[in-house]
Formats: sequence, C-alpha cells, structure tokens
Amino acid sequence: MTAPATHDSDPVPASTAAAGSRRAHPVPVLLAVGVLAVLLVRALLMQPYAVASDSMYPSLAEGDRVLVAKVGEAGRGDLVVADVTAAWPGPDRSTHVDDGAIGRALGAASGAFGIDLGEKSVLGRVVATGGDEVECCTDSRVRVNGTAVGPSLPENAAPFRLTVDQGRVFLLSDNASTAMDSRTHVGAGSETSDGTVPADAIIGTVVTRIWPLGRLGAPTSAVHHPA
Repeated sequence: MTAPATHDSDPVPASTAAAGSRRAHPVPVLLAVGVLAVLLVRALLMQPYAVASDSMYPSLAEGDRVLVAKVGEAGRGDLVVADVTAAWPGPDRSTHVDDGAIGRALGAASGAFGIDLGEKSVLGRVVATGGDEVECCTDSRVRVNGTAVGPSLPENAAPFRLTVDQGRVFLLSDNASTAMDSRTHVGAGSETSDGTVPADAIIGTVVTRIWPLGRLGAPTSAVHHPA
C-alpha cells in the first residue's frame, strides 16, 4: 500500500490567516507611539532649546543646545528660559528649536496637539523675586538688596531703583554687551515699567548643556549672583 503523501508544514487555519492579514504593521505604530511620547515629554517635562545669542556668555555660547526642565519653581540664581511675548516689546526673540528634519517633523506634529514650541523667549538668570530691591548702578553693577550681581556694566548704563512685585522676577544676562534682560527693558515700554517678567512666564530651568558634546554638563558662570 502506498503511504499517504506528507506535507512540509501544516496548513494555516483560515481564521489565523485572516487575522494575520488584518494585523497592523508594527513599525508605523511604534513610530507613532515614539513621536507621541516625545511630544508629551517636551510639553510636560523637558524641552531642548538652541541658544540664539551670546547674552549668557560665558555660561552659554551662541549655538549651544540646552535641556530645560519644565517642573519645579525657579529661584534666585537659576538660569531660565522665559516667554516674554507679553512682557517685553519688540521683535521675536525666540530661542530657536532645532530645525533639522526631526525638529521640523516634531514641530509640525506638535501643532496637532496644541503645543507651541516657538515661544518668544529669552535666556536669563533670575536675580530678584517678589519684594527684592534692585538698584543700578553703583560701581557699574546692578545690586539686589545691596549685593552686587551680574556683569560689569557700561559707565553710561541708565540708573534706576525698584522693588520687584510679588509674582514677578527680575532677569539679568551674564554678558552686558549683548544683554536682553529686565535691566535693558526698564522704562522701555514693557508690560510694567520695571522690566520684570511674570513668574508664571518662566518656561523652565536650564539643567544641562547637551551640545557641543565636549562641553556637556550643567552651565556654570564666574559672574556673582545672590544666593
């Protein structure tokens, strides 16, 4: 008697074959999940920024990339990114989000979620908060509660004396020659005549430099700031 023919493999049940044909391709799904995760992190926890000027030199140089933490409350001495859209007049001062292929894709996708990655923002150091007395300029320095802070200023720097309102902060650049800060906006048509910024306009605190790799780490400064 002739033995029945054998098969190399068992036939796939029709129900299994149909399920396989309907199974979603894993790569697009994983990419979509990855993009969503990045957007949520950027919106709620961390966000990268490109330094657009030398206003914070030597702490940070133009072209550096930093990572900004969007949790916690900024205090005196912290280096922050602040949205000054409403507080200060003038052109867009955005710290530019990276504009490579990935950055453009994330920027386009973020719009669908109502996430604004292009605020009119500046880097600055918080030197005074609500109730602090700020004065300029004794010995060409800004003083907070009598203590000299920030860089040496030009001899013709405009003098002023003010008390920071509660819920606002006074920002100072580390580099006086390219400063874009509260001092340069005192009486300059700002939201308030003292050039201060609402505390809730602080986008986040700079926690580390992520580019260039040779200078990876938390930015530091030799410029004295109040504790």
